[in-house]
Amino acid sequence: MNEIRIGLIGAGTVGGGVVKVLANRVEAFKKELGLSIKLARIADKLSSRFNELPVKDAICTTEANDVINDPSIDIVIELIGGTTFAKTVVLDALNHKKHVITANKALIAEFGPQIFECAEKNNVSLYFEASVGGGMPVIKAIREGLVGNDIFSVKTIINGTCNYILSTMTSEGLPFEQVLKAAQEKGYAEADPTLDISGGDSGHKVAILASLISNGYISYDKIYKEGITTIGAQDIAFANELGYVIKLLGIIKKDKGEDGLDVRVHPAMLRKNHILASVSDAFNAVLIEGDAVGQILLYGKGAGEMPTASAVVSDVIDVARNISGKTPIRVPMNFYSYTNATSVKTMDSVSSRYYMRFTVDDRPGVLASIASDLGSQGISIASVMQKEWHPDNSVPVIILTHQALEKGINLALRKIEQSDYIRAKTQLIRIED
Repeated sequence: MNEIRIGLIGAGTVGGGVVKVLANRVEAFKKELGLSIKLARIADKLSSRFNELPVKDAICTTEANDVINDPSIDIVIELIGGTTFAKTVVLDALNHKKHVITANKALIAEFGPQIFECAEKNNVSLYFEASVGGGMPVIKAIREGLVGNDIFSVKTIINGTCNYILSTMTSEGLPFEQVLKAAQEKGYAEADPTLDISGGDSGHKVAILASLISNGYISYDKIYKEGITTIGAQDIAFANELGYVIKLLGIIKKDKGEDGLDVRVHPAMLRKNHILASVSDAFNAVLIEGDAVGQILLYGKGAGEMPTASAVVSDVIDVARNISGKTPIRVPMNFYSYTNATSVKTMDSVSSRYYMRFTVDDRPGVLASIASDLGSQGISIASVMQKEWHPDNSVPVIILTHQALEKGINLALRKIEQSDYIRAKTQLIRIED
């Protein structure tokens, strides 16, 4: 039984989890799977971390190159994060003909074609299960488990920070800023939460999933991304009264007979009985729909030390089996290339139902004017709700529409917001059925 030697670069939260899992499971891998795996080298710029982990006889260093340049290392695990030094590490490891495992969603979403091309050129593989969904095996499910399907829909709650914030706003009726601060204090949100609350983190993950199901390359920059910073407590309350909850949703749809993939990230209203509506706190879920299997739901912790480490170690086993079976590129990724870019539908061409909250003067004729402007764009109103006036003599008017094109919605809103009865910017939230 040939020993497969691993080098780990990055021993922070997730890297530390990988060290712990491997320390607990290597004997089981040998006995149960017939794989002899050894964590041979660990690199981290903070040497103090080594004393806190069960590194056993692994050689510890502060230099990533000590791992990459070791000819005995078969697999390099990159858990540094970011897209600068991490990119250099990954490409160097691949060029040294090492298989690479990463949890780096931004790296795959933004530089995937370059990295997969490098891996193919060197006849090695790059695995990235932990880049999407933490402990949920969504990458493997799409690449292997559901390969017999034409996957035509993915709806996902894929950012734990945003889901925790929206869930808490819903359950406790608190404003966004207060819940964000509490999330930071509890460790659910970063000190700088911009990437999460702007939809960027979800966008990276959705770009990867969209590329996989389209068998092409979906550029992160082509995806529409909208965060949760404008969602107010009153929108949460109105949604609840109307029978909905608000979630930050990643959406991927293949529409028959239409060009381009519908790929977007934004807050969406889901009916309370929707399967994703009950996903709360920092949990994630991915709802996949294929032509043969129907609907499948993956649910679990999308981040954190041990769930993410679990996904990294699953990749270690896959790569080790590939090496043992002399099939270094068992699951090809050559479709993920710049020359095989898949077109993405523009938001103007997206069709949806909409929630609109207008803040208007409390005077006659306002509702008729709004309805007329919507009607001029062929937008049909499904329901209207008007609340009591505020002390400043303004009222919120809530309108839900039937299916409409986003282009028409935007044109109508542009005209409505020029009216003298508008007191504040109109809130627009898409409704997903």
